[in-house]
Amino acid sequence: MYIVLEGIDGAGKSTQTQLLKEWLTTKNYETKIIVEPTNSEIGQLIRKQLLKEESTNDINQQMLALLFAADRLTLKQEILDAKNSDKIILSDRSFYSSICYQNNESIDISWVANINIHTPQPDLTIILDLNEQDAIKRCDKEEVFETITFLEKTRKNYLKLLKTEKNIIKIDATPSTEEVQEEIREKIATILKI
Repeated sequence: MYIVLEGIDGAGKSTQTQLLKEWLTTKNYETKIIVEPTNSEIGQLIRKQLLKEESTNDINQQMLALLFAADRLTLKQEILDAKNSDKIILSDRSFYSSICYQNNESIDISWVANINIHTPQPDLTIILDLNEQDAIKRCDKEEVFETITFLEKTRKNYLKLLKTEKNIIKIDATPSTEEVQEEIREKIATILKI
């Protein structure tokens, strides 16, 4: 099974993914966490680009979208193997991040979808929804994407996915870490019948 946690920066994806892994392990599920960008050479290049001021311009947004698509392909076989077994892959981000983050007027969403056509589809995507003001307070990184305006636009794109994509649920990320995790566990327990 392939489960993705999505949401704007500061929503708690990494924390919730780790807590979910720990819980699933206690339920005897073989579980692995993957993150985007990966630690591959492509992923390292992406991380460097995200720290640059010019990463928000049109050309660099297109380049980043292509790099993210290539980086995702490094995980393809591992995800497909998990989908065909009892193993669970938990992902901190997916191609939905590209659809939501590469969101300026120079990039067509259908183009982003097309360059990610060979990316495995998640069995479940959980959008951790948090307003942009609270997200900024939680962010401790210096990435250029973390501005109120950008996060607001990105959050709207995530909420649009709820209307257009299947197997996506939204969980309010405003409450405490423990409360959010409890809601995630309830959803997963229902799906896995545990």
